[in-house]
Amino acid sequence: MAERSAVPDPVEPMLAGSDGGTLPDTAAWSYEFKWDGYRAIMRVAADGTTQLNSRNLNDLTLRYAELTEPGLDTAAVIDGEIVALDRDGVPDFSLLQNKAVKVRYFAFDLLRIGDRDLMDEPYRRRRELLAELNPRSPRISITPYYDHADVEPEELLQIAAASRLEGLVAKASASRYHPGRRSLEWLKHPFIHTQEVVLAGWRPGQGRRDGTIGALLLGAHDDTGLKYIGDVGTGFTDQALRDLQRELEPLEQKQPPFVNAVPRDRARRVHWLRPELVGEVEYRKFTVDGMLRHSSWRGLRPDRRPEEVRCPD
Repeated sequence: MAERSAVPDPVEPMLAGSDGGTLPDTAAWSYEFKWDGYRAIMRVAADGTTQLNSRNLNDLTLRYAELTEPGLDTAAVIDGEIVALDRDGVPDFSLLQNKAVKVRYFAFDLLRIGDRDLMDEPYRRRRELLAELNPRSPRISITPYYDHADVEPEELLQIAAASRLEGLVAKASASRYHPGRRSLEWLKHPFIHTQEVVLAGWRPGQGRRDGTIGALLLGAHDDTGLKYIGDVGTGFTDQALRDLQRELEPLEQKQPPFVNAVPRDRARRVHWLRPELVGEVEYRKFTVDGMLRHSSWRGLRPDRRPEEVRCPD
């Protein structure tokens, strides 16, 4: 019996910085749509054996087995996003919380083809080679990119907004791929503000939410440790509340895990948690004292480690 070909080693994805609200608009840049899902590296052996790793190098292969069915005819390492689409074909992050939902993989970078390492090749060349791949799996899509010479970034922003996408990512056309590094050669321009958060406690609900979670107490790290940054009590479906309750019960502890004080009215009746789970919220703003305001729950982030969750600058 022939041995399986070796699957390439896991890779930490390169990360984008923030454009500060000003999208680069010069000939040195190219643009992609920003996808609302889980970042994942797809690693394919010569015989088609496929494995997936998350941004923090967790193995996602079994969880998203439908993406590992034969899809490529060559060994490769691909960067992309695991996405769940709603009935209108629009990415919906909340659907990723339902393990029964079938997902798609949107590929946007090629790091290796066969035995050839492409990380030192310019972004534009990697994209040209990625476009030559012809995935057989209908669940793997090669996403488009747009060169500045061919399109105005403001026009792409309008298309993204009309299509209910998450925004744009601008990438320097000559940029190399730097695994595990956040680089200003890639700049994200989202339409909404999101923040990864550590789940550190929960308060029981009242009324219709009696007997379940009313709000989550959230934290993020700075140089002093895990800081309380606010609560979230909206954005939950009934199923999400039931699933969260099961996840949180084994994590309960007697003391708060924060290095700063929680306001007395917020700490009343709280079930404190070991800070082991990461989630994501959408928010309107951060106050000057570092508190989230008008936040809404988006879902758990099993692809992130608690120690990676940082307070915004």
